[in-house]
Amino acid sequence: MKHTIQRIILFIFYLIFINFAQASQTSVCRIDSPYYDLLVEKDGIYLQETVKAENKISYISQSKIRLKEITDKGARIISDDGNKILVLSNAKYYFIPKPLYRRDINKYEITPLFNENEVSKIVSNKFFLISDHWYYVSYTSKGESDKHKIPELKGNLEIIADSDSNNYLDNNAVLLKDGNAVYVYDINKNKLEKIPHLTPSQTHLIQSRNTPYYLYDDDTFYLIDKDYKYTDITEEFNLQGKYNGFTKAEMHTNWSGDSMDTKDGLIWIWIKIFNSFKPVKATYLNAYKDLYVYHNKVYSHNWDLQDEADPSYPSYRDRSIDISNVKNPGELHKISSSEYFDNQQYYSLEENSRRLEKKEPSAYLKLLTTKDDIEIREKRIFIDGQQLNTDKFQDAPIFLGSIVDIIIPCYVTVGGDIDEGIRSHSKEDYYYFFTDGKKVYAYINPGENQKPKVLHNVSRRNLKAKDYFFTDGKKVYAYINPRENQKPKVLHNVSPRNLKANDYDTLKKLLNILVPTAKKND
Repeated sequence: MKHTIQRIILFIFYLIFINFAQASQTSVCRIDSPYYDLLVEKDGIYLQETVKAENKISYISQSKIRLKEITDKGARIISDDGNKILVLSNAKYYFIPKPLYRRDINKYEITPLFNENEVSKIVSNKFFLISDHWYYVSYTSKGESDKHKIPELKGNLEIIADSDSNNYLDNNAVLLKDGNAVYVYDINKNKLEKIPHLTPSQTHLIQSRNTPYYLYDDDTFYLIDKDYKYTDITEEFNLQGKYNGFTKAEMHTNWSGDSMDTKDGLIWIWIKIFNSFKPVKATYLNAYKDLYVYHNKVYSHNWDLQDEADPSYPSYRDRSIDISNVKNPGELHKISSSEYFDNQQYYSLEENSRRLEKKEPSAYLKLLTTKDDIEIREKRIFIDGQQLNTDKFQDAPIFLGSIVDIIIPCYVTVGGDIDEGIRSHSKEDYYYFFTDGKKVYAYINPGENQKPKVLHNVSRRNLKAKDYFFTDGKKVYAYINPRENQKPKVLHNVSPRNLKANDYDTLKKLLNILVPTAKKND
């Protein structure tokens, strides 16, 4: 993603489970955003943070911190905007900075924002309606709340985009709308700027892989850049042909670029070099909307299609792709800049022949099509449709949960480094770690850079696998990286009695027991 249509959560750092090649070991390199719970315990109120992998199954970590200023046992979390949590306690609203962002949370007093009876409405932890006036409220670096009244805003308010929903956007502004207009709100200047000609109820924002993004209603079309500066390109569409309304069209963003289907035989493709849309009489290959058919040829990128539509262009060459080797063309789609999958077979695009050639899936390719679906049918266990060996089970399996240790972390803050000068150049960098049992390798943004960096000073020893635990009511079983190892390890010295399913402490205990067991069996 940024990554598909942009994730609407501010990422703290990026981690994801990767199968280590051959050695069947795993490092963690990306997570979904943590989620939070308030715990009422004998000695006080705690904020518990739970971090799981992108599969939403495997635990990464769980921790808690006591909230000294909050003593109400009826306290509850109201909302979470990615940066901070809004809590209601003793009829007062509080901001709590997330511990993962602010490990120094205990330095600051958690001061109340408003009394509960003052607030008529809250939008995204940022805007509070007080006595018919909207206030923008932020949390300062000193742990204090900063409130700005915005008298121009009236009635219902909706945030269209901000830096919490899109890490690429400027964090000093918010794109929003009320019942009257669409606005850019400059936080630093406390200034509200109306974007002209837009009908709020019809206005849409498409958060593309490319920039600018697209903001439009039925008869007006804007480009929006990361600083919220907008450019009206409506006239471009009017000059190139009659058009019956932007909201009737379908916008698609993917590996192939951006396109708009006007449902009248035209596909308007986005040409980034010229920052414009151009109409082409083409169709999509299938429902994925990322491959185009033009004059019975298949194209995988907007620019290639534009060249075909204008053969007189000086750099013209046939950029269509040969899909004659594809088993299931009705499901063919791109999973990286040069790799494809038809839900049966993987392919790579050979540049010279322009043909899709079959290839064996790498761990990275498997990652892109893996969901970690777990299914139990009678005495059989399936993960992503692959059956595991359950011969040792005496009764029907019960899934206890999955956990993994983070041994090699990924640093994604600007200027962060891993080992020999591997640096994260932006908050959008992805790191993937593999081992062949002898060395550890790092791929930085592997969809773009296929060559790994060898981490010479990192040993594969003690790298932990992603572990899945089951019980049959009599014994406890562990599958270590089950896509590679279908046979379970039996934890002979563990009783399943009183074990909790999907409980972090239980899984951590089982993992600590499993580690010496796994070493003994190696």
